[in-house]
Amino acid sequence: FIAVAIFARGLTNRLFSRIYLPENEEALAKDPLLSSLDPERRKTLIARRDADGGLTWDVRLQGEGETVFLDFQ
Repeated sequence: FIAVAIFARGLTNRLFSRIYLPENEEALAKDPLLSSLDPERRKTLIARRDADGGLTWDVRLQGEGETVFLDFQ
């Protein structure tokens, strides 16, 4: 996975998330964090492969499909 810190206007603190690459489904199935999430929430952390071979990962700060954010103390 790729660790991500998100800074945006209006956020008082940065947000943390992860981007998982979609190629290795076996590894994704064994990941402790992904395994603990509902399948719909899990999708927000896995990048999608585009037709041209690139990857897309959308960040949604709120609402339907909100990205899973991690809390580090």
